[in-house]
Amino acid sequence: MLATTARTGKSPRKFYGWTNVGLIFFIQFAASGFVYFAYSVAFPVMVETMGWNRGTASLAQSIALMTLGLAYPLTGFLLSRYGVRQTISIGLLVMLSGLLLLVSAVSEIWQWILIWGGVMGLSFALTGPICSQTAMISWFSIKRSTTIGIVMTGGALGGALAQPVLSTMMDRFDSWRAAWWIAAIMVVIALIATQFIINRPQDIGQFPDGVDPGRAAHDPLAASLRPKTHRTGHDWTMKQVIRTPTLYLVMLITLGYLATFFFLLNHGILHLTDSGLSALEAASILGLAILGSGLARIPAGWLGDHFELRWTVFGFIFLMAFGLAGFWLGHNIILLSIMGMLFGAGYGGMLVLGPVVTGNYFGERAFPIINSVLAPVMLPFAAAAPAGAGYIFEASGSYDIAFAGAISLLTAGLIAAFFLKPPLTPA
Repeated sequence: MLATTARTGKSPRKFYGWTNVGLIFFIQFAASGFVYFAYSVAFPVMVETMGWNRGTASLAQSIALMTLGLAYPLTGFLLSRYGVRQTISIGLLVMLSGLLLLVSAVSEIWQWILIWGGVMGLSFALTGPICSQTAMISWFSIKRSTTIGIVMTGGALGGALAQPVLSTMMDRFDSWRAAWWIAAIMVVIALIATQFIINRPQDIGQFPDGVDPGRAAHDPLAASLRPKTHRTGHDWTMKQVIRTPTLYLVMLITLGYLATFFFLLNHGILHLTDSGLSALEAASILGLAILGSGLARIPAGWLGDHFELRWTVFGFIFLMAFGLAGFWLGHNIILLSIMGMLFGAGYGGMLVLGPVVTGNYFGERAFPIINSVLAPVMLPFAAAAPAGAGYIFEASGSYDIAFAGAISLLTAGLIAAFFLKPPLTPA
């Protein structure tokens, strides 16, 4: 589809939104897939090699998540002030610095906690989903959920590939540092790709979805290109947002699926190896979970564009809860693989639909503000999951209590999803 300019109504260039989709897909593939998801395969090797306590070592991930949450206001400010391209570029530079420190400066557990928890946590905030989601919400309305699903698939596919690749390379070089070297190379490539992002369609005289609203008003074909699900027409302020029950339902849902995923990402391989699986089998099952997450994201986006979010959110949370129960209680490798993929599919769907709810219900301008304000509130609670589960294991000798707690959180999310609906527009 050719995009028309706001000033002339002519078509000077092809609609750039889809180019942005491709660029951000690759950035998520490289930076998120080969850095954030590298943790799940590199961390167990680091714990074993260094002889670290699982609970103490897991503090790094918890602190990283808290840093991510506390840094979200900075991310929101940079997005509002400088745009997506500049914000991601800064984040990737911080990420590259952190990776180089990991391979050169980690010999003690406190160094690991400081670098992963502080430097890498900051980089995750500056390169994370909020940047990709902000870009898609700016460039698309009709296909907003679908495009968010596409770009978020990049990280999952990268993570699924990273699990066996990084495991193999660590074995070949007999060092966990090999994983972080490969991650650093991928970040450099992602940094180059970032320079081609265009922040908003207005920056080059184009419109969201490539559709001129002035032409749509007089063209029956263009007029048919309208969203099938709710889109707010109100310019929400944060003061108005915090007065709606919808916001707190969204927060409960978000806390449940994030805390559960953080727990399994951190301890999933350890749980499986404790159950008798080999390290490669455990890494492959977690890789399948990440793959399931990736495969579900585009379908979740399509569903979010065509059906009421209340029921799509409910369905994907249910998949997470069912898959997690099977992951916890199952012993057969085939069953574990299936349950891992179901859990991953549920998480992948929520990673897409969660921000779509916020964007659709409260609007483009409010989206980064809401995330930057709420992240410091929610993420510290979600961040407690990795360290909490680690200390539960050290105290009890198993992850049973942690699994039961995670399923309880998801059950609360199911109840919240049942009551989820668009907020009433303020008078």
